[in-house]
Formats: sequence, C-alpha cells, structure tokens
Amino acid sequence: MDQRPKKVLLTLIGLFVLLVVWQRFAGITAAPSWVLLSGLGIVFSGFMWWKTSRSEKEEDDRWIEQEGRVFIRRMEEEREKKRASS
Repeated sequence: MDQRPKKVLLTLIGLFVLLVVWQRFAGITAAPSWVLLSGLGIVFSGFMWWKTSRSEKEEDDRWIEQEGRVFIRRMEEEREKKRASS
C-alpha cells in the first residue's frame, strides 16, 4: 500500500488538532495568525530540506557504491589480462 495517502491524512489531522488547540487558547497566546503560520512554514521548510538532503545523500551513496563496483571489476579484468599475457 502506498504510504503517501496515509501521510497526507495524518498531516491534515495533525493540522486540524493544532488549529483547534490554537483556537481554544488564542486569547492566551495573543499572537497574530500570520506569525504562527510563518513559523509553521519555516519549520515545514526545514523538515523538507532535511528529508531531501537525506534522500540525496542515500542516492549519492548508492551511486558511489555502484561506480566502485564497476571500477573494481575493471581492475580485476586488467589483472586477469596481465596474468594471461605473462
């Protein structure tokens, strides 16, 4: 099953709960809504940056490992050619 719909649903539920709690205690915080939304945007941007950088690093590691295997295979082939010619 695809995990994306679950994540979207959980995110929407979390935002709903956050908005309900915020509405309940709005008199206590007395912060403008644009300030809170800007803060949430900054936190979300940071999370997405972290998630993207982690996935890019994993992709780079896979590529480096694959290229390393190709290089080692070529070295072994050259070694076998040298052994066969001598």
